[in-house]
Amino acid sequence: MKWFGRHCRRLSHLLRWRLRRFLFVVFGVLGVTEPSLADRPTLGPFETPRPGELNIPVGSEPFDAAQALNGSFSSPEHCARVPDSLWVEVNGKGDCIRYYAHGLSGSESPTVLVYFSGDVMLRTTKGVRYVTQSYLSVSPMEIGKDMAKWSADSGRPTLYLARPGIYGSSGDHNMRRTHREIELMDRALDMLKERYNIASFILTGHSAGGQIAAALLNRRADVAASVVSSALVSAKQVAAYWEYKREIPGRLLYDARSYYDPVDEIGRIRRDPRPEIYVISDPEDRVVPFYSQLYYVRRLRAAGFKPHHIYAHAPGPQHHLLAGHAKRAATLFAQGKSAKEIHMALAELDLSQVK
Repeated sequence: MKWFGRHCRRLSHLLRWRLRRFLFVVFGVLGVTEPSLADRPTLGPFETPRPGELNIPVGSEPFDAAQALNGSFSSPEHCARVPDSLWVEVNGKGDCIRYYAHGLSGSESPTVLVYFSGDVMLRTTKGVRYVTQSYLSVSPMEIGKDMAKWSADSGRPTLYLARPGIYGSSGDHNMRRTHREIELMDRALDMLKERYNIASFILTGHSAGGQIAAALLNRRADVAASVVSSALVSAKQVAAYWEYKREIPGRLLYDARSYYDPVDEIGRIRRDPRPEIYVISDPEDRVVPFYSQLYYVRRLRAAGFKPHHIYAHAPGPQHHLLAGHAKRAATLFAQGKSAKEIHMALAELDLSQVK
């Protein structure tokens, strides 16, 4: 009976929000606002994005938060004006994918470290979309400095590949997690591999960037290692987790059936030689639940792989931000450090942060 009552309450709640969406879409009434976000761009849960031509920030110029919310478009001619960019087409539709590299040369780059960022668009409990505060202060120059430091620490060339719709790439960040996003990143790596004569990649990703790293691990034979933190590696489980975490049901905000789920294609990972796989998690993660990350690790082991699952400490209250841990682990792997040494280094990193 308790289950039946809970089911009826959820159904009633879903129907109320469906009615609200219908009224907004058809009549433009009953929109949703967030007074606490009055000082920054927002997009309501049912508002249609209004994309514009891709802006081209350079140097210390910030990225455009409104474009991160609404999306942007480009063309081969326009993309040619974007520094360090690639015109990538998937199913007849192209996007301008920007990258930030350090240490790459046209002669030869045996192994390159690649980083994929997490999402920059978040939602309130009512589904209102907004851009993270950290995105508002990032610039191409800051990313370039970060890649230079990562390269100096690791002794390898480094590459930041901007996901569609953010950090200087055209596209729609509202359509993240989909097969198209994965395909764009996959083809972009192919083009960079040819342009810079790259032999192999060490893929690193945090949160939804970890989904991309795990997806490319499934698809590519040139991945020496995959290092992911707080990663969306079991997308359907995470979507189910968030379904009723907000006031508005998740199914009214996105179609999780369109998501690419890395855990579904583990069987495609190269087996000879097997890549090294590091999964870094905080058991108290409140954004990407720990059990979804553990499920991925267990599926890897069941398939015959030997992933290294490292428990780490991320700052509260979300216990999610472990991007620094992932980059540190990738650095040490690139230096030839053992799994034990990497474990110890991340434990020391945790201790330095909790003091």
